[in-house]
Amino acid sequence: MPDAAPLLSIRNLVTRFRSVERGKWITAVDDVSITLAPGEMVGLVGESGCGKSTLGRSIVGLEQPQSGSVIYDGVDLSSLSGRMLRDKRRAIQYVFQDPYASLNDRQTIGETIAEALIIIGVADKTVQARRIQTLLDQVGLPASLAERYPRELSGGQRQRVAIARSLAVEPRVLICDEPVSALDLSIRAQVMNLFLKLHKELGVACLFIAHDLALVRQATSRTYVMYLGKIIEEGRSDELYARPSHPYTQALLASIPSADPRVEAHRPPPSIFGDIPSPTNPPSGCRFRTRCPQATEICASAPPQAVRLTPTHSARCVIAGELYRTKAGADLAQAVPA
Repeated sequence: MPDAAPLLSIRNLVTRFRSVERGKWITAVDDVSITLAPGEMVGLVGESGCGKSTLGRSIVGLEQPQSGSVIYDGVDLSSLSGRMLRDKRRAIQYVFQDPYASLNDRQTIGETIAEALIIIGVADKTVQARRIQTLLDQVGLPASLAERYPRELSGGQRQRVAIARSLAVEPRVLICDEPVSALDLSIRAQVMNLFLKLHKELGVACLFIAHDLALVRQATSRTYVMYLGKIIEEGRSDELYARPSHPYTQALLASIPSADPRVEAHRPPPSIFGDIPSPTNPPSGCRFRTRCPQATEICASAPPQAVRLTPTHSARCVIAGELYRTKAGADLAQAVPA
């Protein structure tokens, strides 16, 4: 847990969808609790379909949770309505994955950003123009782009516009849903550096949802690992990446490619086998057990409880403590000269 009091607390959130199979439901987010401190950048990682985006959309109200709480600045948003809810929600903005789908091609860039300004009461055209110029400058775009349409921009430029639109209402929290995954590899680093710059300059807290574990490792102070709707490991990023203590987290980190071809040539085969189980009928006990190489009978009996490994690191696995000690012993052995 971060030292500062949470700015955003998600408590026991559950979000379900009706399945195409009659009478069945998909629990995309299942009893999830996470926190975000003021000015903190936190990572949320996991395979496609694990519920990361649904969690992000539930936080900002794009999906309606069945139970649980979204608490912003000490206020449970489910207790608010009307203008009070809008005022609070304004502080939590969303940056979508696809910059080609998140902007209206019938509006100029200036009109797109002005729409956000009008919502917060900035009606004066001169003030709008000045604010739009400032926002475009903040995201590294020339003011002349205000007169152009999204279809005239590259993917990287469009994503910068989407970020500028999110910043227009002066949020304190950004939910960033795979914001660089749809971009060319050469552009990803530029946009990621922009996020880091804005995070530092504006003090905006970010929940950074991503597939790229190496990116999350470099950018975030803490990381949550999600699997089939559940948070299965969480902790300070440096601790979690150094000593992953859930078999799923270990497998994810082992899959990160290396720039060294000699390391890649000796990469062990994947330790995860099989496909993600159906969310309409998840496995009993530990949801990862059907794909886990270290699963035993006890893993099917009941959902695993969180094992506290350090004050800032925990994992939901019956052998988490053993895995942590094994990794710690291996690190110690490498550090001691033969």
